[in-house]
Amino acid sequence: AVRLYRLASAQGNAAAQCHLGLSYMHGTGVVQDAAEAVRLFRLTADQGDAEAQCHLGFSYMKGTGVVSDHAEAARFFRLAADQGNGDAQGTLGLCYEDGVGVDQDHGEAVRLYR
Repeated sequence: AVRLYRLASAQGNAAAQCHLGLSYMHGTGVVQDAAEAVRLFRLTADQGDAEAQCHLGFSYMKGTGVVSDHAEAARFFRLAADQGNGDAQGTLGLCYEDGVGVDQDHGEAVRLYR
């Protein structure tokens, strides 16, 4: 699968770039390389892909492949959440509930959880 992801990724296929990024993040079929995963997620996120934006949010939240930055994590979660990504909506809700990377706002947290 990685070989096909690479071929499609080289042609700019956003889904392939995101899947290849996940392969690097988890070391599936390739040597694990979180920085390469983040590079691929960023390429895809820049194309507006909500899944990649969510993965970038988690990378920034955990400091995996990048320096931890909760505000940047929340920004990427917001981009993905605004496109209806459920994982991003729930995680951004937690950010608002706890005031992580954003000002604490329980009303916004509840809105995102719905």
